Amino acid sequence: MSLPFRSIIILLGIFSLLGAQEAYICVWRNPERTMSKIFPDAFDYKTVNQKISAAKRDTIEERLKGKLLPGQREVFTYYELYNRDKKLLGYILAASQKGEYGAIEFIFGLDKDLKIKNIYIQRARERDTEFKKKDFLNQFLGKGVKDAQNLDKLIKGKRTTATSAIITGVKKELIAFEELVLKMNKNGKR
Repeated sequence: MSLPFRSIIILLGIFSLLGAQEAYICVWRNPERTMSKIFPDAFDYKTVNQKISAAKRDTIEERLKGKLLPGQREVFTYYELYNRDKKLLGYILAASQKGEYGAIEFIFGLDKDLKIKNIYIQRARERDTEFKKKDFLNQFLGKGVKDAQNLDKLIKGKRTTATSAIITGVKKELIAFEELVLKMNKNGKR
């Protein structure tokens, strides 16, 4: 192999490693079509982007007992759902968590009592199907912000990389929602 060719191969390898960090951002796909999966009376939604300060990020990570993934450290996005009368129905959280074969994207809704109303898998490449089963997903229904810290104890069943990712992802979103939305609104800051 010639020296210039080897140099090019080495440079390509170095540059590919520099950009290798994967971002875990979940975009809510087709919200107009899918919002009724969680809120049948939903008519409209509003996207809210909340910046995450270093202090809040530290608080979230301390409560989570782990780091937020790349792409989740700067901005927290959630959606407010409204009916035809423009009354708030609840919130949608679009989450992404690292699975065995890449990102697992899932969507869940919180009603006005801050309890999970429904949850569905939006996208995943996992071979394991345990995390997609209704028996597993239905365990999240009725759990809420106040259950976030103990969620891993409340959800039963076989633990796989994917089921653990869903549990961690829901826990992370509930903690972030509490810290960045509920506590900020309570203190009059936004």
